[in-house]
Order: sequence, then C-alpha cells, then structure tokens
Amino acid sequence: MAKESKFRTMAESNKEEGLLVPYLNQEITRLGEGVWPEEYSIKLYNKERIWDGYFHPSVHADAAELALYYEFHPDFNLRVGPSNIDKIMTFQVGSAYHSLLQSMFIHMGLTTEEEVEVGFTDEERWVSGHIDIRKIWLPNGEVLPVEIKSTGYLPKEPPAAYIKQFQIYMDVGCEEPQEKGIMLFLAKTYPHKFREFIIYRDEKVLDEVYGKFDRVWEAIGTNNIDMLEFPCHEKDSKDHLYCIANKICKLGPPSTENK
Repeated sequence: MAKESKFRTMAESNKEEGLLVPYLNQEITRLGEGVWPEEYSIKLYNKERIWDGYFHPSVHADAAELALYYEFHPDFNLRVGPSNIDKIMTFQVGSAYHSLLQSMFIHMGLTTEEEVEVGFTDEERWVSGHIDIRKIWLPNGEVLPVEIKSTGYLPKEPPAAYIKQFQIYMDVGCEEPQEKGIMLFLAKTYPHKFREFIIYRDEKVLDEVYGKFDRVWEAIGTNNIDMLEFPCHEKDSKDHLYCIANKICKLGPPSTENK
C-alpha cells in the first residue's frame, strides 16, 4: 500500500464529529503526504511525580479524603508514587504519548511550545500542576485548553475522575477560569483513533473537590478525622488494597494481603 493511501485509510478510520478531531484527521493525512518532517523530538515530563506539598489534580482530585489526610499530615509522611516497574512504565509511556501529540499540534500550528505543559500554582486552593495544553487555536476561531488522555480503549463518556481533574485545570490552570475545554483521548492500540469530549465548567464538581481539600486541611490542623468521609473504600477492595494508609487506617489492612 502506498504511503499516501495508508494515511488516507488512517483518516477514514478516525472519522468522528467534534471541534478538534475532524481537523486532526485532515491534517495528519495532509502532513503524512509529504509535509511531515523526517524527524522531530519529543520530551517526557515527570514534574507532577515530584512531591511539593500541594494537591495535584491528576492524583488528588478523585482521591479519598481520609487517604489525603494521611498523605499530607506531617506526622505520617506518607507519599503516593510509583512503587513498581508496571507503574513506572505506565507513567513513562503515558508521558511519551502526551508529548507526541503536543509536538504534532505544535507542528500543525494549533499551539505553541509556550502553551504546552504549563505549570501553575494556586495558593488559595493549595493546588499545583501542569496543564497539557493551555491554549489550542481551533480552526473555528475558538481558543480552548486541552487535556490529553492516552488509553487502551476509547470511552463512550469521560470518566468522572478525569472530569474532576480537568475542572481544576480549567479553573486555576489557565490564565483565567475557562468555561469550556476539550478532553482528547487517543487509543494506544492500532489504529490509534481519537475521540474528544467537550467539558463545560461545573461549579458543583469544583465545590465538591475544593470542599474535600478544605476539610482535609482542617482535619490536619485540628488532628481530628471525624469530619472526613469514612470508610473511603470497601474492605478488601482494590482501592483498599492499594491505599497508602491501609496499614494505619482504622478500617485495617486488607485481609487479602495475608493470603
């Protein structure tokens, strides 16, 4: 099969409605037919894996509040991080996919290097992180933030945990709060299809996440966990098994560890 027809086949398999995906399909085809560079570099980012004492949307927005209490309380000094090769490689491969798309978007003229992996810190919410793409210039004239997710399959709806993350990025990760953004999924397996979801600002979700963060800090300041949700997990569930605090939490360690 000629290179030209390969790229056209890829575009056909990726056809889907949306603000960004149709343009990506068109541009990937066009660039693949002779305009794409022979080589380009990608960068892997591990910034959010470094402990800085702030809540990170990518790992804390959907975390159980009692687990956050134990993670952030100085008396316990627990930390969430990659503990085995599977998790480490998942982070690295995910970073590579993100960087690949970011580099492609820069080459297409949809964004700039300055708008990719933009760091932010919000002292009021005690939140820090890096937004995948702070600004992407769409062909229709809109300028929106983009959250990239590389997955084994394309979901029919964005998972609630991802929406919580992106709500924070849209709220405090941009130069000013955004009312709208794009969550872009890329399938890791062939034929690497795209799917996008338009995410709108949701005050209810933001209040839920920020309220959790506030309760955690209040509980730490008073050394009182009674105000926090308990139990966070069902005993012996997967969440309980991998919770950083399961050795000290009053729910007790998972019994599956002893089998």
